[in-house]
Amino acid sequence: MTQQDVERVARHNEQRQREYESSELIRLLTAESTTAETKKAVLTYLQPWSNAFQRMISARVTFESDPELRALALEHQEEEIGHDKILARSRADDRQLVWDPVIEAGASWFVDQFGILPGVQRAVLAHLALEAGSLVFSQAGTKAFPEDEYFDLHDEADVEHLEMGYELLRRRQDWTVDGVVEVLDRAWQVIGVVSDRIAECARRDTVAA
Repeated sequence: MTQQDVERVARHNEQRQREYESSELIRLLTAESTTAETKKAVLTYLQPWSNAFQRMISARVTFESDPELRALALEHQEEEIGHDKILARSRADDRQLVWDPVIEAGASWFVDQFGILPGVQRAVLAHLALEAGSLVFSQAGTKAFPEDEYFDLHDEADVEHLEMGYELLRRRQDWTVDGVVEVLDRAWQVIGVVSDRIAECARRDTVAA
């Protein structure tokens, strides 16, 4: 593949990131009118997604056999291990553990894709979709929760993890622009559905309270 192919993917993915920046969840976190209780409720529903993220990156390692891609998957896993526990510490005064079918279904879709996609597309899913979404969310989170350990960590690490994906595309020839774009579009749709659900649940719970 050529540098122009990588740039086409990057432009497409950056457009998806910009669209996500205007999603309900990101606007909820960054709006001055959002109450502290609602922002806190966002973290309550983020927790099951963060927990599931550990399953996603483990599935990627489990199903990857290509030496280069497996090494990248292991590096990514090592850097992400325990982030769900950091989030739990950030919400230490919130003992509520929630289960939501939409969040769980979205997480299960990602776990399933890490088992069946070709190797490069697995990496695309991890680095160009999940990490790009996490970067947008973390940038909003640092505004909503200044000096929070979880968001400070992700705001820095997600940039590096996103770039890992583009570096991989530059080195590899076993992918097509159409194949990568299709995976990205599907992944961003799932991220959008899960994010909308988190926003919906956070609003619902705090209105009810």
